Amino acid sequence: MNISSYPERELLKIASDFKKHLKDKFPAMKSSSSGMDQSFIYKFKALFYEVQAHHWEPDEDNVTYKYKLDLDALTEQIKNFFLVFRFHLQKAFPYDSELCERFGYVAMEKVKYNYPELRVFLENTVNLINEKRFFLKAANCPESNLEEIVNLTNQIIEVHDNLLKYVQKKEQKNRLYQNNMRELFKLMEIIHEAASKTLQNDPESLKHLTFPPKEYIH
Repeated sequence: MNISSYPERELLKIASDFKKHLKDKFPAMKSSSSGMDQSFIYKFKALFYEVQAHHWEPDEDNVTYKYKLDLDALTEQIKNFFLVFRFHLQKAFPYDSELCERFGYVAMEKVKYNYPELRVFLENTVNLINEKRFFLKAANCPESNLEEIVNLTNQIIEVHDNLLKYVQKKEQKNRLYQNNMRELFKLMEIIHEAASKTLQNDPESLKHLTFPPKEYIH
Protein backbone atom coordinates (compact mmCIF):
# COMPACT_ATOMS: atom_id res chain seq x y z
CA MET A 1 0.00 0.00 0.00
CA ASN A 2 1.35 3.39 -0.94
CA ILE A 3 0.23 6.88 0.02
CA SER A 4 0.64 8.00 -3.58
CA SER A 5 -2.11 5.54 -4.58
CA TYR A 6 -4.72 7.88 -3.13
CA PRO A 7 -5.50 11.48 -4.07
CA GLU A 8 -4.96 13.70 -1.05
CA ARG A 9 -8.57 14.81 -0.79
CA GLU A 10 -9.77 11.21 -0.98
CA LEU A 11 -7.24 10.11 1.61
CA LEU A 12 -8.57 12.70 4.05
CA LYS A 13 -12.12 11.54 3.41
CA ILE A 14 -11.05 7.98 4.24
CA ALA A 15 -9.25 9.22 7.37
CA SER A 16 -12.39 11.08 8.45
CA ASP A 17 -14.40 7.87 8.08
CA PHE A 18 -11.80 5.97 10.11
CA LYS A 19 -11.99 8.61 12.84
CA LYS A 20 -15.78 8.32 13.12
CA HIS A 21 -15.79 4.55 13.52
CA LEU A 22 -12.49 3.79 15.23
CA LYS A 23 -13.52 4.30 18.85
CA ASP A 24 -16.38 1.78 18.79
CA LYS A 25 -14.31 -0.98 17.20
CA PHE A 26 -11.00 -0.21 18.87
CA PRO A 27 -11.38 -2.73 21.74
CA ALA A 28 -11.90 -5.57 19.25
CA MET A 29 -9.08 -4.42 16.95
CA LYS A 30 -6.27 -3.51 19.34
CA SER A 31 -5.48 -7.09 20.36
CA SER A 32 -4.59 -7.92 16.76
CA SER A 33 -2.03 -5.12 16.37
CA SER A 34 1.04 -4.27 18.44
CA GLY A 35 0.84 -0.72 17.08
CA MET A 36 -2.50 -0.03 18.76
CA ASP A 37 -1.63 1.12 22.27
CA GLN A 38 -3.84 3.13 24.62
CA SER A 39 -2.83 6.45 23.07
CA PHE A 40 -3.47 5.34 19.49
CA ILE A 41 -6.88 7.00 19.08
CA TYR A 42 -5.55 10.27 20.52
CA LYS A 43 -2.53 10.24 18.18
CA PHE A 44 -4.72 9.48 15.18
CA LYS A 45 -7.23 12.24 15.91
CA ALA A 46 -4.51 14.77 16.74
CA LEU A 47 -2.71 14.09 13.44
CA PHE A 48 -5.96 14.21 11.50
CA TYR A 49 -6.93 17.61 12.94
CA GLU A 50 -3.40 18.94 12.42
CA VAL A 51 -3.51 17.98 8.73
CA GLN A 52 -7.00 19.44 8.38
CA ALA A 53 -5.95 22.72 9.99
CA HIS A 54 -2.74 23.25 7.99
CA HIS A 55 -3.22 22.61 4.32
CA TRP A 56 -0.52 22.40 1.69
CA GLU A 57 0.28 25.92 0.51
CA PRO A 58 0.98 26.40 -3.22
CA ASP A 59 4.18 28.02 -4.49
CA GLU A 60 2.22 30.96 -5.85
CA ASP A 61 -0.33 32.66 -3.62
CA ASN A 62 -1.67 36.17 -3.07
CA VAL A 63 1.09 37.15 -0.65
CA THR A 64 3.87 35.94 -2.96
CA TYR A 65 2.17 37.64 -5.88
CA LYS A 66 1.99 40.94 -3.96
CA TYR A 67 5.69 40.81 -3.07
CA LYS A 68 6.57 40.18 -6.72
CA LEU A 69 4.34 43.05 -7.86
CA ASP A 70 6.12 45.35 -5.41
CA LEU A 71 9.53 44.19 -6.65
CA ASP A 72 8.54 44.71 -10.27
CA ALA A 73 7.20 48.19 -9.53
CA LEU A 74 10.40 49.19 -7.70
CA THR A 75 12.48 47.76 -10.53
CA GLU A 76 10.60 49.86 -13.07
CA GLN A 77 11.30 52.94 -10.97
CA ILE A 78 15.01 52.29 -10.60
CA LYS A 79 15.45 51.53 -14.31
CA ASN A 80 14.77 55.16 -15.15
CA PHE A 81 17.70 56.32 -13.03
CA PHE A 82 20.08 53.88 -14.74
CA LEU A 83 19.74 55.72 -18.05
CA VAL A 84 21.19 58.84 -16.43
CA PHE A 85 23.68 56.84 -14.37
CA ARG A 86 25.14 55.01 -17.37
CA PHE A 87 25.52 58.29 -19.29
CA HIS A 88 27.58 59.84 -16.50
CA LEU A 89 29.45 56.59 -15.87
CA GLN A 90 30.65 56.75 -19.49
CA LYS A 91 31.64 60.40 -19.01
CA ALA A 92 33.55 59.57 -15.83
CA PHE A 93 35.27 56.50 -17.29
CA PRO A 94 35.36 56.96 -21.08
CA TYR A 95 38.07 54.35 -21.61
CA ASP A 96 36.51 51.61 -19.46
CA SER A 97 33.85 50.19 -21.75
CA GLU A 98 33.61 46.98 -19.73
CA LEU A 99 32.69 48.88 -16.58
CA CYS A 100 30.01 50.84 -18.41
CA GLU A 101 28.51 47.67 -19.89
CA ARG A 102 28.47 45.84 -16.54
CA PHE A 103 26.49 48.60 -14.86
CA GLY A 104 24.37 49.90 -17.69
CA TYR A 105 20.67 49.89 -18.43
CA VAL A 106 20.99 46.89 -20.76
CA ALA A 107 22.77 44.84 -18.08
CA MET A 108 19.92 45.53 -15.70
CA GLU A 109 17.31 44.58 -18.29
CA LYS A 110 18.90 41.12 -18.45
CA VAL A 111 18.41 40.41 -14.75
CA LYS A 112 15.27 42.35 -13.83
CA TYR A 113 13.06 39.24 -13.68
CA ASN A 114 15.56 37.20 -11.69
CA TYR A 115 15.34 38.71 -8.21
CA PRO A 116 18.50 37.14 -6.71
CA GLU A 117 20.56 38.23 -9.73
CA LEU A 118 18.92 41.66 -9.75
CA ARG A 119 19.76 42.06 -6.09
CA VAL A 120 23.43 41.21 -6.65
CA PHE A 121 23.53 43.60 -9.60
CA LEU A 122 22.08 46.45 -7.55
CA GLU A 123 24.28 45.77 -4.52
CA ASN A 124 27.33 45.89 -6.80
CA THR A 125 26.05 49.12 -8.31
CA VAL A 126 25.69 50.71 -4.86
CA ASN A 127 29.23 49.59 -4.00
CA LEU A 128 30.44 51.18 -7.24
CA ILE A 129 28.62 54.42 -6.44
CA ASN A 130 30.21 54.52 -2.99
CA GLU A 131 33.67 53.84 -4.42
CA LYS A 132 33.43 56.16 -7.43
CA ARG A 133 31.15 58.92 -6.16
CA PHE A 134 33.88 61.56 -6.46
CA PHE A 135 34.47 60.74 -10.14
CA LEU A 136 30.75 60.52 -10.91
CA LYS A 137 30.10 63.92 -9.33
CA ALA A 138 33.06 65.32 -11.27
CA ALA A 139 31.26 64.11 -14.42
CA ASN A 140 28.19 66.12 -13.26
CA CYS A 141 26.12 63.07 -12.30
CA PRO A 142 23.29 64.48 -10.15
CA GLU A 143 23.59 63.52 -6.49
CA SER A 144 19.84 62.96 -6.44
CA ASN A 145 20.16 60.32 -9.17
CA LEU A 146 22.76 58.41 -7.17
CA GLU A 147 20.68 58.65 -3.98
CA GLU A 148 17.57 57.38 -5.75
CA ILE A 149 19.51 54.31 -6.95
CA VAL A 150 20.77 53.68 -3.40
CA ASN A 151 17.35 54.23 -1.79
CA LEU A 152 15.45 52.11 -4.29
CA THR A 153 18.08 49.38 -4.02
CA ASN A 154 17.55 49.31 -0.25
CA GLN A 155 13.79 49.05 -0.77
CA ILE A 156 14.20 46.21 -3.26
CA ILE A 157 16.50 44.36 -0.85
CA GLU A 158 14.00 44.80 1.99
CA VAL A 159 11.06 43.50 -0.07
CA HIS A 160 13.16 40.63 -1.42
CA ASP A 161 14.22 39.70 2.14
CA ASN A 162 10.57 39.66 3.20
CA LEU A 163 9.68 37.48 0.21
CA LEU A 164 12.48 35.03 1.04
CA LYS A 165 11.39 34.84 4.70
CA TYR A 166 7.78 34.25 3.66
CA VAL A 167 8.73 31.53 1.17
CA GLN A 168 11.02 29.84 3.71
CA LYS A 169 8.27 29.83 6.34
CA LYS A 170 5.81 28.41 3.83
CA GLU A 171 8.27 25.69 2.82
CA GLN A 172 8.70 24.74 6.48
CA LYS A 173 4.92 24.49 6.87
CA ASN A 174 4.69 22.34 3.76
CA ARG A 175 7.44 20.00 4.98
CA LEU A 176 5.59 19.64 8.29
CA TYR A 177 2.35 18.99 6.41
CA GLN A 178 3.99 16.28 4.29
CA ASN A 179 5.45 14.62 7.39
CA ASN A 180 2.06 14.72 9.13
CA MET A 181 0.38 13.20 6.07
CA ARG A 182 2.92 10.37 5.98
CA GLU A 183 2.47 9.72 9.71
CA LEU A 184 -1.32 9.80 9.36
CA PHE A 185 -1.13 7.31 6.51
CA LYS A 186 1.00 4.95 8.63
CA LEU A 187 -1.67 5.00 11.34
CA MET A 188 -4.34 4.41 8.72
CA GLU A 189 -2.41 1.37 7.52
CA ILE A 190 -2.38 0.00 11.08
CA ILE A 191 -6.15 0.51 11.31
CA HIS A 192 -6.69 -1.11 7.91
CA GLU A 193 -4.63 -4.19 8.80
CA ALA A 194 -6.23 -4.60 12.24
CA ALA A 195 -9.75 -4.21 10.83
CA SER A 196 -9.02 -6.69 8.03
CA LYS A 197 -8.02 -9.30 10.63
CA THR A 198 -10.81 -8.78 13.17
CA LEU A 199 -13.89 -7.44 11.39
CA GLN A 200 -14.46 -10.06 8.70
CA ASN A 201 -17.83 -10.88 10.27
CA ASP A 202 -18.85 -7.23 10.43
CA PRO A 203 -18.79 -6.08 6.78
CA GLU A 204 -20.35 -2.67 7.50
CA SER A 205 -17.67 -1.74 10.04
CA LEU A 206 -15.00 -3.30 7.84
CA LYS A 207 -16.06 -0.97 5.03
CA HIS A 208 -15.52 2.10 7.22
CA LEU A 209 -12.18 1.03 8.68
CA THR A 210 -10.31 -0.22 5.62
CA PHE A 211 -9.03 1.44 2.46
CA PRO A 212 -11.52 1.09 -0.41
CA PRO A 213 -10.38 -0.78 -3.51
CA LYS A 214 -8.52 1.55 -5.88
CA GLU A 215 -11.20 1.23 -8.53
CA TYR A 216 -13.59 3.02 -6.18
CA ILE A 217 -11.30 5.99 -5.62
CA HIS A 218 -12.56 9.13 -7.35
